[in-house]
Amino acid sequence: MDNKKSVSLKLNIVCILLQITAILTLVSCGIGKNEVAIIWTNQSEFAAYAEVFNTEQDEFKIAVEYRKNPAEELLSAEDLPDIVVGPWIKGEKTRSKLVPMTYLFNGRKLDGNIFYRSLLDLGNIRGEQFSLPVSFNMPALIFSREHSLMMPNSFTVSFNDIKNLSKEFNIYENGAYTRMAFSPHWEPDFLYLTAQLMNVSFQESANLFSWNEKNLRDTLIFLSDWERDVNTSVLIAEDFKFKYLYDPPERLVSGGRNLFYHIYSNDLFPGPQDKLKQIDFRWPVHNGQIPLKDEIIYLGICRKANRKDAANAFVTWFFNEETQMKLLQYSASVGLTENSFGISDGFSALKSVNEKIFPLYYPELLGKTPGENQLKTPHILPNNWEELKEEIVIPFLAESTSGIPKEEVESLDSRVQDWMRNR
Repeated sequence: MDNKKSVSLKLNIVCILLQITAILTLVSCGIGKNEVAIIWTNQSEFAAYAEVFNTEQDEFKIAVEYRKNPAEELLSAEDLPDIVVGPWIKGEKTRSKLVPMTYLFNGRKLDGNIFYRSLLDLGNIRGEQFSLPVSFNMPALIFSREHSLMMPNSFTVSFNDIKNLSKEFNIYENGAYTRMAFSPHWEPDFLYLTAQLMNVSFQESANLFSWNEKNLRDTLIFLSDWERDVNTSVLIAEDFKFKYLYDPPERLVSGGRNLFYHIYSNDLFPGPQDKLKQIDFRWPVHNGQIPLKDEIIYLGICRKANRKDAANAFVTWFFNEETQMKLLQYSASVGLTENSFGISDGFSALKSVNEKIFPLYYPELLGKTPGENQLKTPHILPNNWEELKEEIVIPFLAESTSGIPKEEVESLDSRVQDWMRNR
C-alpha cells in the first residue's frame, strides 16, 4: 500500500475510533455532554488515553471528538471543548482561546523539569504557560544494515557525511548512473529540513510568515552545489528516481540501487518490528542539532472550559511518567502500535519516558535517544502552516535549486504576496 493510501486509511480509522469512543463514553456515563470534559484533537491515540483515564478513576470523565485542525476550529466555533490537543495551537490567535496553565506548576501539580525545556518554552509566552508539549517527531535517514559499518557515527549523520558517502557509493557507467546514494530532491521534505537546519527560521508573523533571507540564500546555494558536486545535476537525479525508486523505502535501501532514504520517526517505527531487521538509521544533524518535525503536538485548556476540574485532572494524570508507561503498555496490548508510534504518534515530551521506557518497546532506540541539547525546535508557525509549506515554501526551494535560471524563479516574498491576494 502506498503512503497516501495508508495515510487515508489511517485517517478513516481515526475518525471512526474517535467518534465511537466519544459516544461510548457518554452512554456508559449515563450523563449529558455538559458533564463530560471534551477533548478536540486530530490525534487518534487520545481516544485510547481517555478510555484508560475513565477506567482508572470514577470522579471525572473524558470524551474525545475528532477535529481535522483543532487550532483552526477553535477560532470559529461557538461551543468550545475543555481541552484541545494538536499542532499549531501555540499561534497568537489560537492561544487567545486558551487559559494559561502556569497555576499547575505553581501548585506543584506538574514539574517543569520532566519536560524537554525547549519544547516547554515554546508554549510559554511572556512567562505564561499557554500550552504543554505532548509529542514530537524527528527526521531519519534509513539504509541497509550491510552499510552500517560505513557510517562514521553510530547515532547521527551530518550533511558532510551524507555527501561523502554518496560520492563513494555512486556508480556512473556508460553515460548513466546505475547506483545513486541520495538526492535532496527525491523527498521534497528534505529540502525543507535543510532549510530548518541552516536556520532559515520560518515563523508566524503579521505578513503570514517571515524568514531569515541571508540564511535562505545560503541554503539555496548549498543545495544547488550538493546536487552538482555529488549527482551531476537535479535532472539526472530525478531521472534516476523515475527509473529505479518506486518500491517502499525499506525495500529501496535493501535493494542496493540507493544508499539513503529520508523518513520521519512516526513513519519508521509503527508496524511489525521485523520490518526493521534489514535496515538501520541515523538522525541527520547540522552543527550537532537534529531538527524536529514542525507538527509538534501540544495540549491546552480552553478559557471557556465547562469542566475545568476534569480537564486539570486529565492533564496532571497524562503528564506523568508512570501514566505514560501504562499508555505504552495499553497501546501495545490492543495493537495501536501497528499504526502509531510511541505517545501520540511520536516521542514523548517527557524526557524520562523516551530514555527509560521507549527502548523497552522500540529496541532500535536503545542508545539512539537524542539528548535535550540536540533538539532543534521550530519557531511558532501559522495554523495553516502545512498548506503554506506545501504550496509556497517547498515549491520555491525545489525550483530555486533545480537549475532553472535565477531570474525565472518567482521570489519567496512574491509567492507570499500572491497567495495572500488570492485568499
